[in-house]
Amino acid sequence: MRTPMFTKVSSPKKTYRAILMAAVMLTMSYSQIALSVHAEDSASSDGWNNGDDHYSIVATYSGAVSSALARASDLSQYYDSGLDETSEWVVITGMGIQYHSQSYAHPDVSTPAPALEGAFVWEFKNPTYAEEYLSHAMSIGEIEAFYPLQYEQKQTRSWTPDDPLYGDQWHLDNTGQNSGTVGEDVNITSAWESYSGLGTHITIVDDGLQSSHPDLSPYFSLTESWDWCYDLNDPSPWGDNAHGTAAAGVAAAAGNNSIAGLGAGHQATLSGQLLIACGMSDTMEAGALSAHGDSIDIYSNSWGPSDDGSTLAGPGPLTVAAMETGTQSGRAGLGSIYVWAAGNGLGSNDNSNYDGYSNMRQTIAVTAVDHNGQQSWYAEPGANILVAAPSNSAYSGITTTDITGTAGYTDGDTTSTFGGTSSATPLVAGVISLILEANPDLTWRDIQHILAESSRKNDANDSSWNENGAGNLVSHKYGFGVVDAGAAVS
Repeated sequence: MRTPMFTKVSSPKKTYRAILMAAVMLTMSYSQIALSVHAEDSASSDGWNNGDDHYSIVATYSGAVSSALARASDLSQYYDSGLDETSEWVVITGMGIQYHSQSYAHPDVSTPAPALEGAFVWEFKNPTYAEEYLSHAMSIGEIEAFYPLQYEQKQTRSWTPDDPLYGDQWHLDNTGQNSGTVGEDVNITSAWESYSGLGTHITIVDDGLQSSHPDLSPYFSLTESWDWCYDLNDPSPWGDNAHGTAAAGVAAAAGNNSIAGLGAGHQATLSGQLLIACGMSDTMEAGALSAHGDSIDIYSNSWGPSDDGSTLAGPGPLTVAAMETGTQSGRAGLGSIYVWAAGNGLGSNDNSNYDGYSNMRQTIAVTAVDHNGQQSWYAEPGANILVAAPSNSAYSGITTTDITGTAGYTDGDTTSTFGGTSSATPLVAGVISLILEANPDLTWRDIQHILAESSRKNDANDSSWNENGAGNLVSHKYGFGVVDAGAAVS
């Protein structure tokens, strides 16, 4: 459960901030109008672009980034005591960085923010009056927008039932184990006849990845890995944080090595972005989702906002910009591929539409089905869901890698109790690695189209299936159906 970062305090500042927000929106609107009227005007040569009333950085942003910025800049939504203690603020300005310390706000440190032009992180050693100074700097045209940089704990998308779960990778080849339905899997064995994920790269954005695990180490790459919580070139998990290690095994555990099981893309290069083990900020998320965009093909994300049925949340401006940039310029212009867990909140009447991460057009939202091909009891529906993939139910879990030794889910090196959309998501990431090996020139949109067109209609008698405008059957429970690796690679 994600908890508020700040303590709620009633204050007259609420009225002030409401007025300030109106001024922010008016300033942003005026800037965009001014840019369209004076498009021929260029930024001033001395680096103080915001001194020119006709120039607007914000007006150059996409609609999605602008909307995210407007939400983040609404100071009335934050708690008073927290803002007075916030030392880091994201600032949008056309000023050259060499002039930032001379602005009215006088930041102690200014650092370029990732992914978004004109965005900087300003740090204040004494944050008490930072908001007031930034407000004045905006009123005199030095900056265009600002918002507090927060660190929030995100929630994993795993579901570990209390009852013992059995299964021997039925999600890859369902022969009826644990009374499951034969063939309710991702039809991957036929794809393995020609492809293994070789030459592709999957990164697991999660709570860590044990690179020394004997079933993960053969194709692990340290170069593209990072610990975003402590700024270290080591994604090793802390303590019992086994979620990312389990997800990595589903995606790309090595095959034909006589160790445990294997992943869907069992010869794909594997790396880890340790991110969700600590409080996360907009800068950290943007950094992890844009890391090594030319060498990493697929970013697998089994996390998101709370699945409590009442949380409506999404990525910040920097993260939105990072994913937009990734799909535009990642993989040498073919576009980075973002796979995202749709959520496990069905029991709380949650809906994946509420999740601004999995609801982005840049992501492939993945839901879960059980070993009979029916909606897993936790799997959220949503118009954003593209495909489904097998995951755990009350009687059959997913067998995958676990932290070696006594740490993790079990006392051994593997677990058969992994599940949730946390497991379905890296399974789809592994299937995508097979598709990319078959055709490395596919764009990120090509991948989405191939998954939609090749997925199998499961649970055929369910009333959620409807024909869309293109003549394809689609369901808010299952998207376009269960991923079919054999059909996708062909």
